[in-house]
Amino acid sequence: MAKAIPAVFKSDEGRARYLAAYDAVLCEWPVAFEELDILTPLGTTHVIASGPPDAPAILLLPSLAASAMLWQPNVAALSAYFRVYAVDVIGQVGKSIPSKRIRHRHEMANWLSALMDGLSIARASLVGASYGGFLAMNQAILTPERVERIVLIGPAATFVRLPLKFYYAMMIKGPLRKLFRRRPPAQLPSGRKLSPGGFGGLMAAAMMESARPNLAPAIVFGKRELRSVQAQTLLLIGEKEVLYDAFATLAKAKAKLSGLQGAVVPNADHLAALSNPTFVNEKLLKFLTPSLPS
Repeated sequence: MAKAIPAVFKSDEGRARYLAAYDAVLCEWPVAFEELDILTPLGTTHVIASGPPDAPAILLLPSLAASAMLWQPNVAALSAYFRVYAVDVIGQVGKSIPSKRIRHRHEMANWLSALMDGLSIARASLVGASYGGFLAMNQAILTPERVERIVLIGPAATFVRLPLKFYYAMMIKGPLRKLFRRRPPAQLPSGRKLSPGGFGGLMAAAMMESARPNLAPAIVFGKRELRSVQAQTLLLIGEKEVLYDAFATLAKAKAKLSGLQGAVVPNADHLAALSNPTFVNEKLLKFLTPSLPS
């Protein structure tokens, strides 16, 4: 007998409250956008598309529970040069709707390939934060022909084991909820802050309303798999990262993956693209658009 599909939200009422918060943040998306729903083997995947349709493609993969809205402070800089697809990862809070239980990372790679097919993308660069960083590296290992470049921002596992508190938080328990209740409003590169109750309010709603996420566990990749990576890779870790030591992890990653570029993001926590978007955006553009003048 097939197992039931895990619920993304605890209740229909909670889902409605979360989506209202999501749409409130989306109203502040800084550039023109389209909302797309793409059918994949794991369910319908929701994507926010911005930038010129004929520009090179970039997929943005958020952290656990953050949704595509995580990338609001980064999308304007990126969409000036790319067709940007901010993804609601399947099985987590957002507007994507899973149709089956997710068991392992190969299913996630197949899902992302199917999403790219649905978007008519043969090859793209991937930018991933936390769990999204793990997914980006997983894709580069399992489907190298689909991946141009990858950027990992505070990736979950990938290079080093994570402490038990991460897995506790990953199951949507108290510590992560308290973190986002304390988080100040996000600062946009222009200096403008998101409106009160914006992304912070969305994350609070995610913590309150989401059920246990339906996902493949993040792992530490072996040396053989990391040596197989063909895509040029940039690793960014917030100076105030709490899951692992930023400088030690960057050094370990460089030892494991030849040619890895990296930096520690000053005054940034686990969600570095959100907490210091000006620094991160500069690093992203320099890495992803090497032909641009410095």
